[in-house]
Amino acid sequence: MSADLDPHGGAPADTRSSQPAWWLVFRRELSDLWIGGRALNLLILFSVLMSITAFLLATNNELSLTPPRLVIVTTLEATTSFGLFIGLIIAAESFSGERERATLEPLLLVPASRREIVAGKYLAALSLWPVALLLSVPYVVVLAQGNIALGPAMLWGAVLGTLLIVSFTGLGLLVSMWSNSSRTSLFVSLLVYLLSLLPAQLPGEFEATPIGAIVQATIPLEGVRQFMLKGIVEVRPVEELWVLLYAPLAWALLVLGAVFLYAAPRLGLEGMSGFGRLTTRGVEATR
Repeated sequence: MSADLDPHGGAPADTRSSQPAWWLVFRRELSDLWIGGRALNLLILFSVLMSITAFLLATNNELSLTPPRLVIVTTLEATTSFGLFIGLIIAAESFSGERERATLEPLLLVPASRREIVAGKYLAALSLWPVALLLSVPYVVVLAQGNIALGPAMLWGAVLGTLLIVSFTGLGLLVSMWSNSSRTSLFVSLLVYLLSLLPAQLPGEFEATPIGAIVQATIPLEGVRQFMLKGIVEVRPVEELWVLLYAPLAWALLVLGAVFLYAAPRLGLEGMSGFGRLTTRGVEATR
């Protein structure tokens, strides 16, 4: 049994609820995101970016000569990249924003484990991805021009995109748990995001070098990009490409382990400087 949450301030109510605490936190966060309008604004931004990408792919003289398979993969890459951006923005503000608004202490006073609180916020931050993925379907279908690769590409794009969203959103949440300000957590999260996109801008010859192979084996976003290019565009068998997915899988497990096994039990009122300590108001750092 856990205390119900005030959807506005996060304070525990007097009445008891049979619902688990993570579900109550999840509902509270969903209300803030969707009813508060932040989710809608980010999805509008997502749609604008997807529209610009689709317009360029459809009208640019050079891009219009691109094979449909490559167009499909490029559109799905844009979907994942914009989805990662949204997930990071939401997650990076989750706990640091609560600290700035002085609403984290009432949330920590709820008789629930820190992991449940973190889980509720984490699932809420992930809630925009399925909607963004659905919004991208018309763009991919139109640009595919009926190519038979559409079905497999959409399936792999959804699965691998979700894998990346899980790890990057968790990373944003981890940074937010350690930050005392949203400005800091947003800066660090977006820096990691931009660094992850950098390998895709390097020349193709770089991929054949030993350093290029290391990049593909260690950076999850690049591993997924290479998997889609070689699997969908070059039509290579999946059995040859599994090694490219080791990095995304390892990063997802590492981030989730860091969030829920290490950071969540140590969540406190202060950021990194206050991790693992008792706060001045006597709120426990662990439960």
